[in-house]
Amino acid sequence: MPAAATASASNPCKSQHYSKVAYTFYIGPSKMPLRCGTKTWGYNHIVERGRWSTSFKNKISDTLFNGYERTPGVYYRYKVGTGCSSKPPRKNFKVVVNKGPLGGMPGGLTPQGIITATVEYTTPAVAAASASAEAKC
Repeated sequence: MPAAATASASNPCKSQHYSKVAYTFYIGPSKMPLRCGTKTWGYNHIVERGRWSTSFKNKISDTLFNGYERTPGVYYRYKVGTGCSSKPPRKNFKVVVNKGPLGGMPGGLTPQGIITATVEYTTPAVAAASASAEAKC
């Protein structure tokens, strides 16, 4: 079977409504769906950017279950890594979720779920250079 046909056959969102749940993850005991979404959020957004793989799926799971919520709806899991010129950069895995209803409509599907996920490198901020604890590199 050609690679393109194999990829579409394994796509849980092929010909599905944007609200369909492609995968379910957990933040502690709470479920957090990854809905099919669109080109701007959800599974289709992640796939469109070439990020989806079994490893990426596992990183989303690990980040939501074992990571920490830095700001409302933004979860991180990090490790010292490489990729920036400063010492030592942190290789963060970031997952952004919307715990509110899909489309912001009261009474709608809740939670909307995972918006996006990505790898982000950060370095410790230079003293007094920034009010934030870390700066992107």
